[in-house]
Amino acid sequence: WFAFCAGHRRRWGRSGSMEWRRGAAVPPAPIFVDDLPDVETEADRFDELPEVVRKFLVYFQAKFREETPSVAAEIHKLYEDSFSKLSERYFKAKSWPDAELISEHVGNDELFLVFYKELYYRHLYANMQPSLAQRVEAWENYCDLFDAFLNDGMLGVELPASWLWDATDEFIYQFEAWTQYRSRLKNKNPEEIEYLRDNDQIWNVNVMLKYLHALVNKSNICPWLLNENEPVGSIDPDDDDFDLSSAAVYRYIGYFSVIGLLRVHCLLGDYRLALMVLQPIDFEAAKPIYTEVTACHIALHYYMGFAYLMLRRYEDAVRVFSTTLLRIGRIKQYHTRSYQYEQINKRNDQMLALLAICIAFCPQHAGDSTNSLLNDKYSDRLNKMKHGDVQTFEELFTYAAPKFINPAPPNYKMLTDQNYEASHLQIKLFMNEVRQQLILPEVRSYLKLYMTVDLAKLAS
Repeated sequence: WFAFCAGHRRRWGRSGSMEWRRGAAVPPAPIFVDDLPDVETEADRFDELPEVVRKFLVYFQAKFREETPSVAAEIHKLYEDSFSKLSERYFKAKSWPDAELISEHVGNDELFLVFYKELYYRHLYANMQPSLAQRVEAWENYCDLFDAFLNDGMLGVELPASWLWDATDEFIYQFEAWTQYRSRLKNKNPEEIEYLRDNDQIWNVNVMLKYLHALVNKSNICPWLLNENEPVGSIDPDDDDFDLSSAAVYRYIGYFSVIGLLRVHCLLGDYRLALMVLQPIDFEAAKPIYTEVTACHIALHYYMGFAYLMLRRYEDAVRVFSTTLLRIGRIKQYHTRSYQYEQINKRNDQMLALLAICIAFCPQHAGDSTNSLLNDKYSDRLNKMKHGDVQTFEELFTYAAPKFINPAPPNYKMLTDQNYEASHLQIKLFMNEVRQQLILPEVRSYLKLYMTVDLAKLAS
């Protein structure tokens, strides 16, 4: 399937794509990034690669290739803080410099450039409207990135868990964006439509799923989880039975790929399979890996709770949403500077809406704190749903549900927008369930009435 994905794809050796000089002098830390001038200079405004950005990338690449136990924490600071500050200052309304422009400044390090391009395209998707060519290039770069893992090219590289989660999460987001883009045919010209028709291997759902499964298998994360978070093989890279789960970078990418599979199967509407992929994860562990990245923790429980809801397991959904909402309330204040702060708030509101739906279907006590949140935001709508207001059910579900996708290419002969067909189908299925449930509140009220009447009176 690698040949099917991209036959021209380069192969990575254990030390990456280039020989990196061990013990090479690391440039001084770019402390100046934390103290940028308040005003962008005229020279920087027209410079494709400002000097402060060039120094940052040189230092970033040196740290990327450094093999010390503490380097992941340093890369995390560069990734979370410095990159965000430089983006805000120099690239708020434009893309970062092309990889070709910075290549010579980072020693033509191909592996680093692949990860740089991952940041480049993620920034582009977040701040601009990518072109068809850029969407294709982003796909090819993700193939290169995951090939590096699958061909042992990441051994010896230490990366923070947050970056690996964000890369996995963005991979699936861009796949979603591609399916939406591909299905909007109304304003596309004949050349674009012909290209889409002839290149259905790009952002192909089968290839994407194979990559995620391959990363799970390569990392050996499932045996690691089932072995109480311990490798089942050797931790020595030179041994024949070397277990890649002993390398943190492989352990993280495998674990996050499991959660990525949960998300993809929910987007496809296969909720049973979505929950099945989570079987190796021990939710009772002292500190599961998903707790190391807040965005991962929230995404895992959002999609897991949604799958429970669609499978009519309302008590399980209430439990998942309630515990996650409480955790978000405790930690949200620490993420105000994160680029994912808005996404955390949005997921918080969506889970509240889904929790309201679950409680309308299956009334129960979700905890004092959670009930307080529900009453503050959705008390009126909750009452409407309890009295059978179908429109309120549909409004909340439409707002809180994920953006479902159709994995199959659209009908290119129909030059209409077909990007909402999958969502409309899931809404229709959900509303059928709502109409079946409408009689339950009345039955429940009669049962409560009969419980208050003594047996002798009922017998008479």
